[in-house]
Amino acid sequence: MPSPAIDIALDVSCAAENPLTGIGYATLYQLRALFTRDDPELRFHLFAAGARGGRATLEKEIGDARSLSYVPYARLAKYYAWTTLNWPPIEWFTGPARIAHNFCHQAPATSGAIKLVTVHDLSMFRHPETHTPRMVHVQQTLLRHTAKYADHIVAVSEHCKSELIELLRIPPDRIHVIHNGVNTGEFDVALDARRLNELRQAHRIEDDYIIHLGTIEPRKNLVRLCEAYRQLRASKSGIPKLVIVGATGWGSAPSIAAIESLGSSVVRPGYLSRADAVLLLRGARVCVYPSLYEGFGLPVLEAMAARTPVITSNASALPEVAGDTAVYVDPLDSASIAGAIAGVLEDPAAAASRVAAGRARAETFSWAASAEKLASLYKTLAN
Repeated sequence: MPSPAIDIALDVSCAAENPLTGIGYATLYQLRALFTRDDPELRFHLFAAGARGGRATLEKEIGDARSLSYVPYARLAKYYAWTTLNWPPIEWFTGPARIAHNFCHQAPATSGAIKLVTVHDLSMFRHPETHTPRMVHVQQTLLRHTAKYADHIVAVSEHCKSELIELLRIPPDRIHVIHNGVNTGEFDVALDARRLNELRQAHRIEDDYIIHLGTIEPRKNLVRLCEAYRQLRASKSGIPKLVIVGATGWGSAPSIAAIESLGSSVVRPGYLSRADAVLLLRGARVCVYPSLYEGFGLPVLEAMAARTPVITSNASALPEVAGDTAVYVDPLDSASIAGAIAGVLEDPAAAASRVAAGRARAETFSWAASAEKLASLYKTLAN
């Protein structure tokens, strides 16, 4: 007789946010790939505590065939209950489980299940100035609690693993590196030229443009990007417009002031749907992502998949993702950023070579491979 399936409780609260940003999207894509495997050895039970409408988001994105226990308006309550009381156990909501996996930083309370937690970055320790004081307190509390109570941790990069070892003194044998991925096929469908033209017309974007994707917040380093862009336009003619795509986050005032100081040469369309953001990424001359710190750097990988040249920081996990396919800059030096942009714009042959290498590298980071490694980890831990 076949062995009974392993019951796994998944806390997917981070995928019930609105709007979805990096961690939420990463969780959704990993869930889709995990469920696509349709593995008879694994049986999943989903739990989420989130905002009103979060259940609809999850059911739309991953289908309603999976069991989902959804508690609205309860994310903060879950945070306080699990970090201070280690209660209530997630099994109250999901039923019995051998493993309980939280996809974003918090060790779940359990009544016996193995506790597994995915950690995406430690920016709240390395760069607390780029978060609100409240967020620093919440995230540091979560991660210290996870360091103490989680049985095992998934790190999204080798860099993230090294940070967990150094900053939280977590033994290496408790940490398992499973990279995020990308669906390269999403960037291979026939380009919707009509929709791309509509976007360009709606936001006054010319055919040639430079793009940045990411929430407008201090960690994304947009003040220095804007200063680099100002230097570039002052020294050279014919520089394409800069398009900054993303929701407005905390501490955005300096970034927005820097953007607005550049007038009509910078376009800020705000938060776009996934499909529209992908279209603009595919149509860009170059993607510039000079972030101060990333635990992975999904926009860089997606630009590589989109066959768009990448300029990014020589810091944190970004070189691990892009390898030798990107142009690297010192994120603290606006002249370094300006010089890199000029280099890519002025040498299309070198840019094309990097594009080909970037696409080939992106194909080694698939969500299917990520899900395969995660499923293997579940089985190893359960046995």
